[in-house]
Amino acid sequence: MQPTKPVPQDLLELVQKTAPPEAEVVPLSWAYEDEDYNMAIVMPDTVDRLEARQIEARLIDVVMDYDAAHGTFTLCMVWREQEKGYVGVVQ
Repeated sequence: MQPTKPVPQDLLELVQKTAPPEAEVVPLSWAYEDEDYNMAIVMPDTVDRLEARQIEARLIDVVMDYDAAHGTFTLCMVWREQEKGYVGVVQ
């Protein structure tokens, strides 16, 4: 894993506005490969996998538009509460 740049405030706000109200948007400080930014969207465990993928698809559309306009590459994945430890989100 490699470090990333801090997620810009305008991108963070855009994702927060697009995500469901119960989502926790967590900027991550590491990348799998060559991403500029990485975010985890943590949803309650009551969200099933299909719903999580549908939320992720909506967010990816928004993030891809942002990336196209800014020349960046952002990873934005949805995780359920029970899975957040996989990406290092602990509370």
